[in-house]
Amino acid sequence: MKKAGLLVLLFIAFGISGVFAQAGDDRLSEIQESANKEADSTWVIGGGMGIDFAQLALFQPRVGSGSNRIGFGGLGTVFANYKEDKLSWTNVASLQLAAQRVGGQNFPFEKNLDVLRAASRFGYQMGEGKAYAAIEANLQTLLLPTYEGNVLSGTDTTSLIAKFFSPAQFQLSPGIDYKVNDHLSFFLSPASLKVIYVGDDNIAALNVHGNDVGSNSFVAVGANLSTIYSNKFLDDKLIWNSTLNLFSNYLRKPQNIDVLWTNDFGVIIFKNISLNIVTELFVDDDVDVQIDRNGNGKYGEAGELAPSVSFTEALVIKYSFVF
Repeated sequence: MKKAGLLVLLFIAFGISGVFAQAGDDRLSEIQESANKEADSTWVIGGGMGIDFAQLALFQPRVGSGSNRIGFGGLGTVFANYKEDKLSWTNVASLQLAAQRVGGQNFPFEKNLDVLRAASRFGYQMGEGKAYAAIEANLQTLLLPTYEGNVLSGTDTTSLIAKFFSPAQFQLSPGIDYKVNDHLSFFLSPASLKVIYVGDDNIAALNVHGNDVGSNSFVAVGANLSTIYSNKFLDDKLIWNSTLNLFSNYLRKPQNIDVLWTNDFGVIIFKNISLNIVTELFVDDDVDVQIDRNGNGKYGEAGELAPSVSFTEALVIKYSFVF
């Protein structure tokens, strides 16, 4: 995993965009700031959503024209934040979901993306400074069932490889939240608990989601560092939200750092509407990812699983709002 660590450093050094999430929303920070100034309540609640739809229909096409295609996708984020005196409580949940079918109705839908995340952080300001005693909880799973070949419907010859809470990853981290300014903050937990759980026994027996052999779960205790950056440029027309999460497992190969780096770059088109590039970089030495070893562009085939760097990118139009 030294190569993975080097890759992460290169990404940071050159500012290259890098993942659910937590999947950010480039307009949420701007909306939250505005709402905080105007709202009488200590609660600020809002969200953002983006939708993607593509369709192509062909009837007796010319040679080289391609195949019928239909695809659905999108991502959404909701937040609920509380602030009063020295107390702060932030909550966010996000879903990234996309599927497509190439060919006629006899072909199954293939899953492109499925990540469901929720996070909550409670903090209490220490004195009059920038440090907060805090505790953070994160949950990640997927929503729709997935069968061999990354398809959404199975047959007698295909097996279920993932579904809701199979797998699920939970992390609980007490620590210190240091808010440098309105744009940058660091959260450090020296004793963070991370659990991978696979609820379905048959899926757990595949041993592809990071659970221990012969068990439905995997438990890690280690150090967690989370960095959040949010800023606006070019007269607030360009917005960048970035979250970098690093975890070292004290109990197994602590030198192999788990990485989850999400970025959301947005260009404001109209009020509350933006064009966004959302990216995610993921590395976990205990979790296998799908590798296209033969270069055929197909994922999910037998024998194409191993720990490695995973990268996701999506281009969407988003609408953001405050309740």
